[in-house]
Amino acid sequence: MSRLYKLASRRQRGDVLIESLVGILLMAIIGLGITYAASRAAVSQRDMKLQNIVVSQMRSLLEQNGALLCTTNAALLVVSIPTQTATLPIIATCTSAPSVTVGASTVVTGGTPQSSVVLTTRSSDSTIFGGIIRVGDES
Repeated sequence: MSRLYKLASRRQRGDVLIESLVGILLMAIIGLGITYAASRAAVSQRDMKLQNIVVSQMRSLLEQNGALLCTTNAALLVVSIPTQTATLPIIATCTSAPSVTVGASTVVTGGTPQSSVVLTTRSSDSTIFGGIIRVGDES
């Protein structure tokens, strides 16, 4: 009986080592997966935070200046973000209100000549914000 026990224990010595190596490999793969998921979540959270800051600034510009952004206040078309020291320019797209002709008189609908103002970040800044941001009266 002692011979059989010795033979069996010699065969199993390598099995334990292989099992432990496979276990360590699986734990390493799981750890890498968790690390990757956490890093993607952190990047997504950073993008959302920057987008929220920029959207708030763009809404404030629209609220304070409105259609004036299309004509005289082009210098106001900038946003600042905490990760950069320089301000980033944005684009104002303005569309005129449609006019309706009734008989001999022309009526401008919407009450103002520029009834729709859309502020947009530049496509070259999409890597900073995680995409292009548009704020305004779009239809």
